[in-house]
Amino acid sequence: MSTLFPFLRNAFRLLFSLLFALSGAISAPSTVKGGALRLEKEYEYLYSDGVAFCQGITTDGEYFYGTGCIKYVNYNAIVKIDAQSGEILKCNDMCLPADAVAKGYSHLGDCAYYDGKIYAACEVFFFRDPAVMVFDAESLEFIEYRILPAEGQGSGHFPWLCIKDGTIYYTQSRDVDEIRMLDASDFSYKGSLAIDRVITKITGGDVLDNTLYLSANTGGREKITYSVDLGTGEVKEAFVRDTGNPVTEAEGLCISRTGGEVYFRYIDVLFPSKTVIRTYRLSA
Repeated sequence: MSTLFPFLRNAFRLLFSLLFALSGAISAPSTVKGGALRLEKEYEYLYSDGVAFCQGITTDGEYFYGTGCIKYVNYNAIVKIDAQSGEILKCNDMCLPADAVAKGYSHLGDCAYYDGKIYAACEVFFFRDPAVMVFDAESLEFIEYRILPAEGQGSGHFPWLCIKDGTIYYTQSRDVDEIRMLDASDFSYKGSLAIDRVITKITGGDVLDNTLYLSANTGGREKITYSVDLGTGEVKEAFVRDTGNPVTEAEGLCISRTGGEVYFRYIDVLFPSKTVIRTYRLSA
């Protein structure tokens, strides 16, 4: 695995080890305060490693794929993680091409696995021309990027995306009043679905059957996951997770089925000490 600053790797790990230990001492166990989720597993990483996937998570069933960034130094990365052990298997640091960086692309958000590729939301520093970045899932190498159609750009914020049945779903981060859609085959705009209440601080999402679930970085320890009926636009507070520490940031979300069970996986970041992948099982 490559690192952000190889010559400072050991120093960073020592510092983050101390911060990691301190964060554990001041944090309560993570729990579910509302909704039918049950915490199954947590993988914790020092922030020196976890920064590479501190924004997004997706899975193909065998591996987790994560995306991360430090916006102000133009650091972006994509990783592959063994889903059974949590071991980081591969990391592509500084993964955006030079021409995209020169145009100001600086923030990879949440991501999605689809047809052997990883699709990641990406913002420009000054929030114009947001784009989908596409990587090969096997090698993690960059393939291409596609700027969102003008009618689908909104405020220019593009924190997350997910893909279901050939449709890319996404929103802006704040003051969300609609769900936007792209065709995954050619990135053309498919319109939007108005929702029945305004929600905010959306950082990740995924679709289960005909329901879109949205992770929100709400204030304090408790983080809300909203559900959106993709037929009617009805919004509900589906789950409330207590992350155990008031400065935790809730980031990406992905949903998968394994052996008849449904699992929700979240990226939670306790900056600057650790990144956590939390797996919850959806109870009947």
